[in-house]
Amino acid sequence: MKNQTLKYLIYPFSLVLLICLSACYEIIDDFGHTGNISGRVLDPSGNIISGDVTTEDMVVLALGEGETEPMRIRVLGDGTYTNTHMYPQVYRVWLSGAAEGSQEHTVDLRGGPVTQDITATPFLTLPPPEVVGSPTAEEVTISFTISPNNGHVPEERSVYVSTVFYPGQSTGSGPYWTTIRRTLSDNEGNITIDGLQSGTTYYIRTAARATGTNWFNLSDQTIVTLP
Repeated sequence: MKNQTLKYLIYPFSLVLLICLSACYEIIDDFGHTGNISGRVLDPSGNIISGDVTTEDMVVLALGEGETEPMRIRVLGDGTYTNTHMYPQVYRVWLSGAAEGSQEHTVDLRGGPVTQDITATPFLTLPPPEVVGSPTAEEVTISFTISPNNGHVPEERSVYVSTVFYPGQSTGSGPYWTTIRRTLSDNEGNITIDGLQSGTTYYIRTAARATGTNWFNLSDQTIVTLP
């Protein structure tokens, strides 16, 4: 009788212990950071200002109420930015990097996702490069333009031709992808990039750094598939 009573006591205890252990091993990934902000970075004419996800040449800063250090959200190659895991509160947001004249915006993420576009003037304006003529199986010719704004002077200019989407300064080459970088000697003109592979799709962007800064401005990408 004594053993039977002990058995009845052990079963409920074991069940409670199992539940507790299961709860202890549960992965918790929701810390209340449900704030969601996104938007575009535009110049005064409404054209996108491209960023580079691998650098902080163009970032949106978000400073929460009572905080002293802003969150940094990198601007992507298509000129957009997003963060879907912010603490839901009021933030002040503005643009930092290779652009100036950004206005500060106040956004409230407590009520749900917020879309906030940001307008600024890039140090240098780089339209997407244009393909000149018809690409061959191994080369493509593009035309490019780099326009200074507000007295900024281009000092370093490049074009990236890559098999990687939105190539940038740190894209490089690897076992399964290739990036070719060529120096541009002027603010506008044509350049032929050779040594390419037939039947391959390439993503082409130009980049330039203004004198007195370490930040680069980049163009949106042009996509071309060689015959």
